Formats: sequence, C-alpha cells, structure tokens
Amino acid sequence: MKNFKAFILILIIQFLQLPVSSQNNETDSLKTLLNTDLRDTAFVNTALDLAWAFMYSETDSAVKYANIALQAAKANKLQLKAASAYNTLGVCYIVKADYYEALSNLSLALETGKALLEKEPGNKTFKRRVLAIYTNTGNIYYYKGEYEKSITNYLHALDLAEDIGFENGIAVNLSNVAASYKDLLNYPKALEYNYKALAIAQRTGDRFSLSQSLNNLGSVYFSTKDYDSAYSYFVKSKRINEEDGEEYELINNYVNLADVFRETQQYDSSLYYYKRSIAICEKVNSIDGLINCNYMIGQLYQKQGLLDKAAEHYDESLRLAKESGTSRFVMLANEDLAKVYQKKGDYKRAFAYFTAGSAVRDSIFNAESDARIADMEAKYKTEKKEEEIAHLREQTKLQNEKSRFNRFVFLSVIIILVLVIALIIISYRSFRQRQISDKRKAQQQAELQVLDAVIETEFKERKRFAEDLHDGLGVLLSTLRLYLNEIDDSSGEEQKKLIGQSNNILDEAIANARNISNNMMPAALKKNGLEAAIRSFSDKINSSGNIKIEVQSANFKKHHKHSVEITLYRILTEMTNNTLKHAAATRIDISLTGKGNKLFIVYKDNGRGFDFDAVSKSGKKGMGLNNMRSRINSIGGECTIKSKPGTGFFAGIEVDFT
Repeated sequence: MKNFKAFILILIIQFLQLPVSSQNNETDSLKTLLNTDLRDTAFVNTALDLAWAFMYSETDSAVKYANIALQAAKANKLQLKAASAYNTLGVCYIVKADYYEALSNLSLALETGKALLEKEPGNKTFKRRVLAIYTNTGNIYYYKGEYEKSITNYLHALDLAEDIGFENGIAVNLSNVAASYKDLLNYPKALEYNYKALAIAQRTGDRFSLSQSLNNLGSVYFSTKDYDSAYSYFVKSKRINEEDGEEYELINNYVNLADVFRETQQYDSSLYYYKRSIAICEKVNSIDGLINCNYMIGQLYQKQGLLDKAAEHYDESLRLAKESGTSRFVMLANEDLAKVYQKKGDYKRAFAYFTAGSAVRDSIFNAESDARIADMEAKYKTEKKEEEIAHLREQTKLQNEKSRFNRFVFLSVIIILVLVIALIIISYRSFRQRQISDKRKAQQQAELQVLDAVIETEFKERKRFAEDLHDGLGVLLSTLRLYLNEIDDSSGEEQKKLIGQSNNILDEAIANARNISNNMMPAALKKNGLEAAIRSFSDKINSSGNIKIEVQSANFKKHHKHSVEITLYRILTEMTNNTLKHAAATRIDISLTGKGNKLFIVYKDNGRGFDFDAVSKSGKKGMGLNNMRSRINSIGGECTIKSKPGTGFFAGIEVDFT
C-alpha cells in the first residue's frame, strides 16, 4: 500500500483550483501581463503563477514558464525568486516522474535558499521557501523508496515549520515522516506522527491536511491488519476528497479501499475500486498511481489463484517502476513475480525474479552494511587526520630550523598583513556607516515624498471642494435668500411666482450638493466597490463615442480597504483624464486582477506616448507622475510606468495586503 504525497507548495505562491471560466480568465490576464516588455518582480511572479496553473494539465508548458521565471530572476539578481523558480521546476519534474531532473533543480533551489538564510538567518519568508524545498526533496526520496533520506528531509522541513509556527507545514511533514516510518515497518512511530498531524489538521480546519492524516492512519491500521479501523479512516478521507475534487488524492483513496476489500475477500468490490483508481491515473497521467494500481491488481489476482493475470499486472508495474526509478516497487514486483512463477513451477524464472528483488531490498534495508560503511569512513577520516597532524608537525620542525633572518621576514610580513587587514576593516566599517546613513536619508526622503504627495492631493481635493461650494452651491443659496426676502413683501400671484422660483433654485442647490458629494466619494465606489466604480466611470466616457475604454477583471473582490479603493479610483480616473487631454488615443485597456493578498492593475492606452524618462526628470512636468507613484506607495503598493513616443502609455500597479 502506498501513500501518495501531495506536491507541497509552501507558500510561494499556491495555485488555487478555480472554476474553469474564472481560471481561464485569470490565465488570460496573467499572459497579458507576461507579454509586456518588463522583466521585474511582477513579471517573475506572473511566470511562476502560469507555471503552477499549467502544472497538472500541461506540464511541458509549466516547465517553459518556470524557466522563463528563472532566467528573469537571475537577470535581475532576485535570489528568492530564483529559489522559487528552481523549486517550481523540481515539482514539474516530479509530476513528470523525472526524479533525476527534479533532484537537480531542488538541489539548486536549496543551495540558493541556504545562501539567503546565511545573510538573514531570522527571515521567515526565506525559511518558508527552504521548508518547501526540503519537503519536495523528501517526496522524491519517498517515491524512490529511499526512506532514510526522505525522513531526513522531512525532519529538516518540520524543524523550520515549527520554528516559524507554520501549522499547515508542521501537519504535512508529520504525515510525511509517518508515511516513511510506515513503509520501514515501524508502525508505532508511524501512528505517533500521524496522530500528531491529525490533531493539528482538526485544530486548523485544513481539509487537505485532514484528508491526508485520515488516509495515512488508515494505511497504518491496514498494515497491522486492523481492517475495520482502516476502512473507517479511508472512507472519511475519501468523502473529503470527493467533495473537494482532489483527483490525485482519490487515486490513493480508491486503491486503499480496494486493498481492504481484497484482504476481506470481497473481490468484486476490490476490483471495482482498483479500476476507478486506474481511470483517474490515466486521466491525470499519474505514473506512480499506475505502478501502484497494477501491483495491487496483481495482488488481487494472485490471491484468487489467477496467476497469469497476476503476472501480467506485476510485469506492467515492474516496467513502469524501472522507467521512473521507483525502487520500492521494483523490489515488490520482482518478489511477487518470483512467488507467481514458483507456484506455476517455472523455478528458473522464479529464481531470477527473487534474486533481482533481493538485490533491491538489500540496498534499501541493509542498515548493518550502512553502519559498517559509516564506521570504515570514520576510521579512514581519523587516520587521514593523524597523517595531516604528523605532516604539520614535520613542517613546524623544519620551520623552526630556519635562519633568524627568515623569521624576521616572516614576522614582518605578518605585521604588514595585520596592519593592512586592520586598515581594510576600518575602511569597511566607515563605508558601511556611510551606506547606513545614506540608506536612512533615502528612506526619510522617500517618506517625505509620500507625505508631500498625500498632503498635495488632500489640498487639491479641498481646493476643488471649496470652489464647487463657492461657485455652485454658494451662488444658488445667496439667490435663494434674496427670493425668500422678497416673498414677505409680495402677495398673490407674485408671491406664488417667487415661491415657485425659490423651489426651482432649491432643487438645483440639492442637485449641486449631490454632485459635489459624488465627486468626493462616488456612490458606485462606496456601494459596489472599485470595479463597479471604474466600469461606471468608463461607461460615461464610452457614451461620448470619442474613445473606447475596455475594463477586464479576474478574481477581483468587491470591496477592499476604503483608503486603497479611493486612492486607486482617483489614480485611474486621473490617468484616463490625462489620456483624454494629451494622448490622442482611441482605446484604453484596464485590467483588474486579484491573487491571494495582492491586487494587480494594468492601465494601457494606444496614444501618442511620450519620453517618460525625460518627463520624470524634467521637474514640474514630471511631478504629476511622481506624485501618482508616491500616492500608490502610501497605500503599500508599487507602480511601474513605461512610455515612449509612438508606443502609447503603460502603468502596472501592485498592492500587497500582507
């Protein structure tokens, strides 16, 4: 019985299983962002998101996007993103069952992650990335049947998860360690780790971890022949995965239930679940699942005495296991084929299969041999160390026999080196102090720019509000007051006429007040959120027929933080007004995308464009654009602007709520 691990994505970016239409829209938006000329952090994130989106449906495409992300990360010296790209490639090759390439990429990911932790040992983001790499590496060794290595990697991941208090990571790796102990036939340890994982999954309410823990407990009880307990846990796990559409996990659930029915001699039910599992394996191209299912069907037929059918499925399992390097099933299939041919009286073939299976088993379980090798290695290192010490002593003796002049030269060189090193240290400390001071000044300057942008924006809004009140509402109210004064001195028809005119002025004043209020806070923005407000604003402009504004969205929440929505609304309307005034454009495209705790907004027009670099450095002309970016910075976002004459205008906005 085999426990299939989920390919753990800790937490770079996790791929969410969306409805098909929503997922397609999101992928189209990501591809649009990927097709820009930018090669920055947002570009790398987009490429990685696409890799995860295609991971299980078009794995070759996922490899392509992961490589694009890796090259961009290297070019921009983004070490964390490079580690994420290597890790993503590793998972791609796990899906493809190419464990050599998977280990190669995960080794590079681990090397990059460790280098980051050496610079910032307390950085939780770095630890989380390294945690994911250790987990995925452990998965590979588990699939290959190298359980000691899998446990070592899972325990490294578990230590990091506990260090940063990441409960989902703790639960997953507890389950992983338990699965490895179970396959090493250490059932008490397997139960100990599985119950720890189950307790965490129940506390956090994580359904994936819960289904894994239930399934793994059932697997251990199956191995101890407690079939009632095994069946109970397997059914609970299956229900969760059927409700959540977890096809990879259902492969395992169906095989496990089939195993229970096989051992309780309910053969028809057993074969039914094996076939359900194979159907899903073929659908998602799960090589590991096909290996396991064919092996288990062989077990079923062998138990019924149908030896030819058993040999057929064992052979298929062995072939796939050899191709993918899954040594555990190479061992098991060989051993069971030996039993089949022994029963058939073909002792020559039985002996050949038995010999092949024993060789693989020795490579996995021969702990005594490993201990002897380790002991010999320790002795060799000790002898090598003693030889090095003897050699050093001889060198010291020869050194002492040198002339007084040579000693003087040696000491002089040492003194000079010490002075040079001291000078370098002093210079370096001075340089570092200047760096820290410059960084602090730059940070203060940036904070002042953000504050200036906020103050200037508030000033403009107040000035506009005051002008609207004075020029619009103030004049109407003054006129109304004159009419009201005249009413007291009039009578009859003239008084009715004055009252009617007063009502008209009052209606106009109310409408003016409503317009002023709507300019301060658009009703659509307050009631229906940013997307609805932008669409309403765009519809008004589209009705003029002078320009076409296209608004697209994917996974965009209705409401966000008030200060974020009003700032983004003002900036997008300001960009649109600038396009209308200066760009001579015929089309504007606005894309709104939500991904986890981030918002991505892309604004593009097909206007005449301008030299952005020159404008941003030209003082007063560039203040509007710089002010716009400072306002985005004030809400925790980043803005990338690109424009050249004849190429239109592009702005990419990213807001992170974490």
